[in-house]
Amino acid sequence: MYKKILVGYDGSPHSTKALQHALNLAKMHSAKVVVVEAIESPSDYVIEGYSKEDHVKTREKIALHTEEMKRLSSEHGVPIEYKAARGPPAEVISKFAEMEDVDIVILGNRGYKGFKKLIFGSVSSAVSERVKKPVLIIK
Repeated sequence: MYKKILVGYDGSPHSTKALQHALNLAKMHSAKVVVVEAIESPSDYVIEGYSKEDHVKTREKIALHTEEMKRLSSEHGVPIEYKAARGPPAEVISKFAEMEDVDIVILGNRGYKGFKKLIFGSVSSAVSERVKKPVLIIK
């Protein structure tokens, strides 16, 4: 049923649970997993306080997650393709879901409630509204 599964990932416990679920599904369906990470920048231009150090931290995070995906792919026997792109998470994940023509999108639920949810919004809700593919939210 599933040939290609997309997972939104940021290294958080919620996204790690979503990735684990995706790997289990991929094993059952002999599917490929595409892991997408959105790298948010303070803005499209350099602002005071944003330094070269921020770029170094971002590169280190991407390198760490790339190695983690290689390890998980080997451990689980599932092909994993890791992609990172700059932009708001909901936009980046939605864009890759369409570009990659995935069968399902799996996301972790950050669990914001009440006022925090109103202020920060929900990436999973925004993605489910944008994409035409099924979206599975893991709690």
